[in-house]
Amino acid sequence: MPAEKQTVTCESCGKVFKLTGYGPHRKLCIKRARREKEDNAYLGLLRRASSSGSQQLSGVDDPDFVTQPSAGAGPQQDINEFWSVPTEVDPHMDVADEANGVDINSNNVDDILIEYHPSAGRLSEKIPFIKFAWGHRPKAYKPDTSTDPWYPFRSRLDCEFAELVLKAALSKEQINHFLKLIKSARCGSNSFMLNEYSDLRSTWRAASHCTTAFKKEIVCIDGIDSEPHEFPMYYRPLMDWATNLLKHPGVGLHFVFDAVRLFKFDGSTFVHFIDEPWTAAEFWNVQSRLPPDGKVLPFILYADKAKLSSFGQQKGYPVVARLANLPTWIRNGEGIGGGRVVGWLPIVREDKEHSRKPRFANFKNAVWHHSFKKLLETIKKESQTGCWVNCWDGIARRFFPVVLILSADYKEQAVMALVRGVKSNFPGPICLIPHDDISKFPAQCELRTSDNVVKVLQEARSQETAEKGEQILIWQGLCDIDNAFLVVANMDVYRALSWDRLHANFVGKFGDHLWSELLRILDKGGRQVMAKVEKNFSAMPHWHGLNHFDEALSISYTDGQKFKDLSKVVVFACHDTLLPAEKEGYLLLRCLHAYIEFDLYTAFELHTMHMLAAGREALATFNTLMQKFSEKTENTKKNWNFPKNHMHAHAFDDIKAKGVTRNFSTKPNEKMHGPLKEKYQRRTNFKNVADQILDIDHLELVSEFIRCRITDYDTYISNEEIIGDDDTEQEDFFHVKLGSKTKHPLTLEAIEQRSITDKAFI
Repeated sequence: MPAEKQTVTCESCGKVFKLTGYGPHRKLCIKRARREKEDNAYLGLLRRASSSGSQQLSGVDDPDFVTQPSAGAGPQQDINEFWSVPTEVDPHMDVADEANGVDINSNNVDDILIEYHPSAGRLSEKIPFIKFAWGHRPKAYKPDTSTDPWYPFRSRLDCEFAELVLKAALSKEQINHFLKLIKSARCGSNSFMLNEYSDLRSTWRAASHCTTAFKKEIVCIDGIDSEPHEFPMYYRPLMDWATNLLKHPGVGLHFVFDAVRLFKFDGSTFVHFIDEPWTAAEFWNVQSRLPPDGKVLPFILYADKAKLSSFGQQKGYPVVARLANLPTWIRNGEGIGGGRVVGWLPIVREDKEHSRKPRFANFKNAVWHHSFKKLLETIKKESQTGCWVNCWDGIARRFFPVVLILSADYKEQAVMALVRGVKSNFPGPICLIPHDDISKFPAQCELRTSDNVVKVLQEARSQETAEKGEQILIWQGLCDIDNAFLVVANMDVYRALSWDRLHANFVGKFGDHLWSELLRILDKGGRQVMAKVEKNFSAMPHWHGLNHFDEALSISYTDGQKFKDLSKVVVFACHDTLLPAEKEGYLLLRCLHAYIEFDLYTAFELHTMHMLAAGREALATFNTLMQKFSEKTENTKKNWNFPKNHMHAHAFDDIKAKGVTRNFSTKPNEKMHGPLKEKYQRRTNFKNVADQILDIDHLELVSEFIRCRITDYDTYISNEEIIGDDDTEQEDFFHVKLGSKTKHPLTLEAIEQRSITDKAFI
């Protein structure tokens, strides 16, 4: 029988269709059935919520998995408050099954299992996927009405004026002139109290105490000439800055204090997945080393030199901090809970007489670590004994600060790890990979640890002569300096160092090496080949968020974003040029294709254990092709034994330990270089710039705190006016709100009259 006359019955709805039309119907029918199942499940949630009165929607369907807080655990936080958190008894465990007390037969596909750290005092929970979301549920907030939110400014208008002149970077003379104009035109009910610049300056001085200010200390180090050298170190006490956030009602409710493990049911097993730092292994392991009432306060620290002047003659060395137990959208954002400059390291001027000598390199490293130690000593005691903080909700919690993640490029990582750099025997900051074996991509290398490095230093210092001790250090590729990070308890600097996608992939492996090799091969092909590839680049359709390249091969790039976008379209641009007959070029094209697949896995914002395994497989394929390419291009004298060629071997280990790559990327931190450069160019007299830049940075933080108070106050007052005297408690149901946007009641007749032209009423 012809296909168009054959019929088949749909298993879902029972309707009969011709064979040629059954396929499209079957897809729609499956989608419809799934949607109906979700709707029915959600309707059941609404019914249970309405019948249980005060019972919250976050309750678990299965009574066997209802959370039972331990008697001594203190106040508990509801699962609805978070968009969740993971746990880890075995760091290598990938799935949860009956051994974890879960009856697989009673689970639905996509159900979420949450295992809490034992210190949290909570049992595991199983919840439907439709109830699972990451983040915090908004809570009612009543501002402090004992003082005006714009205090210490005398009026709201004063505060808004101060904000304006701060953002506009007006000079003292411009501000005074502006104030005279306002004073002469003063009118209206909103009072304006400022009369001259001194009023504004004194008010800012009073307001500056509401947040943690910078401190300045002098670091004294003996130079290679045996003379003492002094360097200024600016820092904001880390514990004080973190306490400000823990007490802030707008930021505090988003904190996640307990490690968890998350699993998603795939029909047969619960598959472990991770994203935020508290869902990964290291957060769990740190909390396991704390007392039962201890909470992890994990810092993410970044340090890198920033060019302040246009030609790079004036530089700054900011240290940026973030808190890893805030969700990504806050932590990597630009608001109060985002990254903040907490330090300004001294920069040792290059000495042409001693530059590139080991003693001078040791001197610079000593200055860096003695200076950075000043910052870390602000959490030294607290990391050992804990620190009680009364948080935004009035609950006292015991925090143990720790540096969980160090975000930096290779050059800064080498300084943090105190390794001797690219030409040393073991140039890797994390592992002991021999320099000459980097391009061979060995499967495993011994990892560095703080304990092992300390033992090597002790052995070197115990030798009879300095020369013998130096030989031991040279063999290990280490510097004879005590690491600043040793003062912080519960951390290992070599575990905190993290793979950086921006510098390792975009600017590093692709930008500095694969792209340059592509240009070399295309140049050998001649003008016609170059023109064809450029035409392909230009023919790529314009796309939102993707740079378009009309002259891709004619421009020199230094921006990581440009290299990232080039890598996305380079295979398309070269696919009809680098053909199999061109063995060297075609092998490079295969390398580029494998690189894109590997980079794609590192970019995911959520990882299951299956995805991590696939990512490792993609990396192995990429390494194999790169090894073939390096062997084929030996005659080009291209050296593939550079550290960044190996560092991606640690990428997926870092993801499993600290969450997805955006948790430890340098990209959000490098975005902060621009505002610092703007402060230098517009708000300093180009002398003693560190003091001036950090003063403005502190005032901007103060302004953000006050503006947040005013915004919360306005929102609260606005809601009070709408609600009026209605004290009925409102209850949220998932992402749905019942009601109408219409403020005043209307009759059906009035609605019909008003909607005559609406086709829905015809």
